[in-house]
Amino acid sequence: MDNFMDNRWILRGIALLVTLLLFMSVNLVPQSSSSNIIDLPMMNKKELLRDIPVTPIYDQENLIVNGIPKTVSVQLDGPNSIVKTAEMKRDFEVYIDLTSYALGTYEVPLKVRNLSEKIKATIKPRTVTVTIKEKVEKVVSIKAVYINENKIKHGYKAEDAIIKPNEIKIVGSAEEVAQVSYASVDIDVSDANQTFSQVLPVKLYNKKGTQLTISSIPKNVEVTVPIVSQSAYFPIEIIENGTLQDGLKLKSMITNTDEVKIYASEDWLNNFNGPIQVPVDLSSFDKSGTYEITVPTPDGAFKVDPSTVEVVVELAEETEQKFSDIPIQFTGENDNFTYKISKPSSGKVTVSARGFDEDLNAIDPKDIMITAKVSGLEAGTHEVTLSISAPKGVIYRLNYDTVSVEITDKNTAESDKDTEIVGQSSN
Repeated sequence: MDNFMDNRWILRGIALLVTLLLFMSVNLVPQSSSSNIIDLPMMNKKELLRDIPVTPIYDQENLIVNGIPKTVSVQLDGPNSIVKTAEMKRDFEVYIDLTSYALGTYEVPLKVRNLSEKIKATIKPRTVTVTIKEKVEKVVSIKAVYINENKIKHGYKAEDAIIKPNEIKIVGSAEEVAQVSYASVDIDVSDANQTFSQVLPVKLYNKKGTQLTISSIPKNVEVTVPIVSQSAYFPIEIIENGTLQDGLKLKSMITNTDEVKIYASEDWLNNFNGPIQVPVDLSSFDKSGTYEITVPTPDGAFKVDPSTVEVVVELAEETEQKFSDIPIQFTGENDNFTYKISKPSSGKVTVSARGFDEDLNAIDPKDIMITAKVSGLEAGTHEVTLSISAPKGVIYRLNYDTVSVEITDKNTAESDKDTEIVGQSSN
């Protein structure tokens, strides 16, 4: 063993091996105190990255450029670790700078930035041919085109479609925009029997009716297609039903709706003459005002529009008016008796009349006659029921329903009087 350690060449070999190990540990292991990565030349790598987006740099507000690819491929060549980092992060950028170019067509190189200087980047393709034009905008209205309109459900039809938005914007070069004559959406209404909505693409056409490949903003719009039955207008007639509540009188009832639209088949519409009767239940009214009344759908029709109408109702309410000191008259008197009302002592009553103003105002107190029927009554005090005769249309009430009537026999009274006189003479 001592001889082995004393051999000069063996010691030199060991020293060389230790030196190589120290060299490799220093150059291959990243140092925490430094952000630089050192690779050995034999560790270089090539990597092809696809679908790298291209950033265009130009006045996008006023110019439009054709020919710029959306993505390209980039081959990276450099130290293995740096290439791997660039591949993973993809934080570099491929761009095309057109800020110094005027209107026209050019072959322009694609460039890369934010990439380590230790990496060589090869862009595929290296250059692209672009055409720079002035940007022009145009607003075009959209029209609806119904397809298979003859195949819509029997008895129905499609009314004007509602398109949101009803205008689109076209952005492009002056030549492209000038080609656009109109925009439309194609709507298939086969077998439609109710309103429906769809999102449909907008199509652009030139004056000859040829569809163009130019895109619009937005590309799609929402359309709502009202599907209705065939229709015609017919007058309405208000029909009074029911009875008003007590104390109310109908002065007027009018509506501003003279006619409504009926949806039905063509045969039904041709045979219906109208009017549409709209029943109004008077018992539902308790005061003057505007009421919403349902319009019935006639038998055989699909729908009525509007389905309700407003009716303006004016009602009169009953009030009360009093007529005082109306004298009581006797009927059926006997000439052999005398009659006197003992209660009320005035021989008069107060009459309360309840009704509507127009009827109450027409009453003259002279037209009110209060009578007490005394026919067939003998001498004595009697309770007699009063009767009233007065203008009709109102309800009357007396403050006395009956009166006390004193009936005296004239002959008896005369005999009593003579007896009293004879007695006085004898004295």
